[in-house]
Amino acid sequence: MTSTTGAVAPEEPGQHSLHRLEHEITVLIRRTLEPVWSGGYGAHEAVDRYTYPVLAALDENGAQSLTLLTARLGVSKPTASRQVSRLSRAGLVDVRPDERDSRSVVVSLTAEGLAQRELVRAARLRPLQAVLEAWPQSDREALGTLLARFNEDLDTYREQGGR
Repeated sequence: MTSTTGAVAPEEPGQHSLHRLEHEITVLIRRTLEPVWSGGYGAHEAVDRYTYPVLAALDENGAQSLTLLTARLGVSKPTASRQVSRLSRAGLVDVRPDERDSRSVVVSLTAEGLAQRELVRAARLRPLQAVLEAWPQSDREALGTLLARFNEDLDTYREQGGR
């Protein structure tokens, strides 16, 4: 680490691992979003890298309010509304008034939305399967466990306002 005077400052304990993680996450995002998964959203024009997470969240968590879906996706309410509207116009999600709160709506997957979710998941699993083919099952499970923990901690960090 270089200080403002140009001298090399001693690295704090754990900084090397943080630097490595930052680098590896950057590489992971770049490699998965573009070359590996960029074309894996199927032929349906309403499903892309922005709307697929909506389908996935509804599949994984069931029908939910737009407010809860917005929080799960980690996007603004206008962004979530646009994505849900696009999917609704395509018949992939159903939007209905919330019986408990007249100011809110509940979003759920339609049968066609679930079918599209499954098509995209299958397309995304193919390269993942190929990349991890030589990995022992225990390593795959460990990676999944650590990524789940990382994502949960990112959500907690985000919910606390990034503190």
